[in-house]
Amino acid sequence: MAVILPERTTLVHVLKALLLGQILAVCNTGTGVTSQILTDKIKVNIPTTQSFLTYLSLCCTYGVYHLYTCGLTRLLSKSGAWCIFLAVTDFIATFVTVKAYQYTSLVSVQLLDCAAIPTIMILSFTIFRVRYRPLHYLAVLICLAGVGALVFVDSQSKTSLKGDLLVIVAAVLYGVNNVCLEWLAKDLGTYTYLGMYCWYGLVVSGIQLVVVERTALVDAPWDNANFYLALLGFVAFLFTFLTIMPHVMVHYSATVANLNLLAADVYSAIVGYFIFSIHFSPLYLLSIILILSGVLVFIHQSHEHSSGVVHPESEEDVEQSQSLVEEPK
Repeated sequence: MAVILPERTTLVHVLKALLLGQILAVCNTGTGVTSQILTDKIKVNIPTTQSFLTYLSLCCTYGVYHLYTCGLTRLLSKSGAWCIFLAVTDFIATFVTVKAYQYTSLVSVQLLDCAAIPTIMILSFTIFRVRYRPLHYLAVLICLAGVGALVFVDSQSKTSLKGDLLVIVAAVLYGVNNVCLEWLAKDLGTYTYLGMYCWYGLVVSGIQLVVVERTALVDAPWDNANFYLALLGFVAFLFTFLTIMPHVMVHYSATVANLNLLAADVYSAIVGYFIFSIHFSPLYLLSIILILSGVLVFIHQSHEHSSGVVHPESEEDVEQSQSLVEEPK
């Protein structure tokens, strides 16, 4: 079953999308800043532990609630298998991203994340039958031109180039993950999805933690208060991010979520300048300008032609979808 979005969207609907998207962008920046503090300033590299603690916090909230209301049966269903796939791809993408902070800058990581957008568009076209117009593709090309300028700067350093490649791999994985997340969250509902997903994420990251990071945890600076603060900050930011993301997916789309996340590039540049003393090349500014320009073109085109976008509909959203379609113009 599918629902065609109305030609006009209320101002409240647009502002809510913008607000939630910018909260996601701030949280995304926060996870990046805390990861780089752990890597560069505290000299500890425990990306798996960071993910494990986040999943543990999700299990203590949404996971416990899901078990109380639905029991174990739902976890072992076909939807549970999809949750395993999402947990594995999300974990690998997060691990690769955190690993990339050892080789490249915070700004580079945030800018290169936009490589997830063409991945999402291709999969959305295939899975959700979303039809994009020429200006949509032009907008993406403008964004990718910004990425090209950034890679050119970092290619002068082999170390930075390695980090850039790691981020691009992670971004593609995030794109695949986000499209599958959108489909599953719309099918299950936001809280049911979170309640199932967190348990599989905990298992996957827990296994990886035992295999890979036992030595790193032994050598971690447990007597350093800043270590705990940075770790707690990372968990808080990622917990909030993972909570809001499926809501945005259900009521908007994976593309809208990731376009909003590009604002994290600007936030990262500001934070990086003051905390990490990052030196800006003029091409960094060019990258940001091109990416933001592409986002504006995409959003403008989407607003004008939103009636042509088709999304699958879940039972949980039938009532809301009908109210949107029946809303007077």
